[in-house]
Amino acid sequence: MNRLLLIAMVALLLISACSVNTGLPQPKEAPEAFTGIPTKVAILPLKTMDARSRNIRKILEIRDLEYVFSGYPQFELMDMEKVETEFKTFGYPDVDDMLPEEMQEVALDLGANVLITGNISATRADLFAIAMKFYSTRTEELRQVNFNVPNLKEKRWAQLDKSLMTELDRFISTEVDKIFNYATNFYAGGNFVEAEKQLQTAIGLDPENKDAYYYLGATYYKTDRYALAETNFNKVLAIDPTHYQSLMMLTEMYEKTGENLKRIAVMEKIAAMNEDAELWLAIGNLYAEANKMDKAQSAFESALAIDADNPLVKTRLAFLLYDQQRFLEALPYLESAYDSFPENDLISRRLAVSYQRSGRMDQAIARYESLIENNPQNTQAYLNVVSLYRNQAQEAQDQETKNAINAKAINAMRQLITVDKDNAMAYLNLASIYLAQSKYNDAETNANLTVQKDPSLYQSYVILATVSQSKGTTEYNRFVDLEKRAAAAVGRQATKLSKERDEAKVSANSHFRTAVQQLTTARTLTIETESLADINSRMSALNSLVNQTAGY
Repeated sequence: MNRLLLIAMVALLLISACSVNTGLPQPKEAPEAFTGIPTKVAILPLKTMDARSRNIRKILEIRDLEYVFSGYPQFELMDMEKVETEFKTFGYPDVDDMLPEEMQEVALDLGANVLITGNISATRADLFAIAMKFYSTRTEELRQVNFNVPNLKEKRWAQLDKSLMTELDRFISTEVDKIFNYATNFYAGGNFVEAEKQLQTAIGLDPENKDAYYYLGATYYKTDRYALAETNFNKVLAIDPTHYQSLMMLTEMYEKTGENLKRIAVMEKIAAMNEDAELWLAIGNLYAEANKMDKAQSAFESALAIDADNPLVKTRLAFLLYDQQRFLEALPYLESAYDSFPENDLISRRLAVSYQRSGRMDQAIARYESLIENNPQNTQAYLNVVSLYRNQAQEAQDQETKNAINAKAINAMRQLITVDKDNAMAYLNLASIYLAQSKYNDAETNANLTVQKDPSLYQSYVILATVSQSKGTTEYNRFVDLEKRAAAAVGRQATKLSKERDEAKVSANSHFRTAVQQLTTARTLTIETESLADINSRMSALNSLVNQTAGY
């Protein structure tokens, strides 16, 4: 009776063991699509360390491993029967004793990227220990993995997911890092062929590796394959829109290829990302060069949104609006630009024109006169109002009105000198007013005072050159007159007139040469296009006069 009971119990245990491992698993939910290159995994026949492990090995090789791998599209499990058949041809008696070079040989023959060997042993009736080795043909990396699996199938599948697949994924991630490091070393060494190969492998294993895409793009850029470079930089930005290195590399590439609109679009991303007012200014200038004035204005306004007091941006926006004859809109920016650069004639002229064209000249003058009355120390108000006075004087139709306005301008500058005796702009304005009135001695005196106060103002040298040219012209005219009179005279009268004629010519030549020298100095002190053009034109005329009066 005891013997029969024992047989019945054994049979029940066998039926129970079979029941926990029979039945097909439910299909796994469809994983996310993998856009890279799947890693081919070959698992060699697992070695059993005891009799109880044989059944679990069979279940693993026939069903479990294939089922678990089906949820990981980044891995391709090679047919285990074919792998076993091919492996037998090598004649290795024990998978546990294989050396790395032997694993490499087998893996390459099978066409596998990763070769897995392992053994199974029973730790108790319902638990089995699995020891595995992962070997990579790409990096020759070898890693040992140990984990336990229970007899119950659902728990076993969960454990294979947690231990085998997680460790395999981590193994490949480490492999990707190693391949990427190889690639960057090749890139740094200028071996772009090998860098490209390694980077493509890294991307194949990890399609979301933005750093690999960046270096691949940089590799293509270094080898003048710009379309491929652009594609890979854009892949980086699809993953990380703020990837600074990719944005900068695209900017450099588009500048090199002359694709200015693409370059500007990338610069806009960088400027917005970094809140960079200076870059927005550069973008605005590029748009203006491309005759896209609306976009240029928008870029300058973006710069001011970041740095509201930036004088360069305000000046540039003022000029943009002025050039479009939007004088009323330009005024506040021109006023601010003038406050920042009162010595700039171009800003001063454009401010005055904008006031005039906006019908606000009298209003502007009244505003500055009121500022001076309320605060006599406001030096900028003096400079602003004298600029408007001078513009009014130029526009005046009768000489009496012109003289009255110039008198107001002169008085304003003398008041400024009492407030600030070293203000170079006060003397410069006086020199300009006296020059316009043909009061050359007063103009020269104040221009020299301007140079003493601030030798960097080119306008003072232009005024001095004008005075010298005027003196030279006076002497030249005297020379011409004396030459005619000497030709008609005889005796001592002819000799006297000839001597005076020669002295006049030498004096004219000296004044013309002095004017050229003064204009040469002025030219070194300005970068304004209009001013340089005027200086160069005058120098050309003066050099001609120097040549005409040479020879004595």
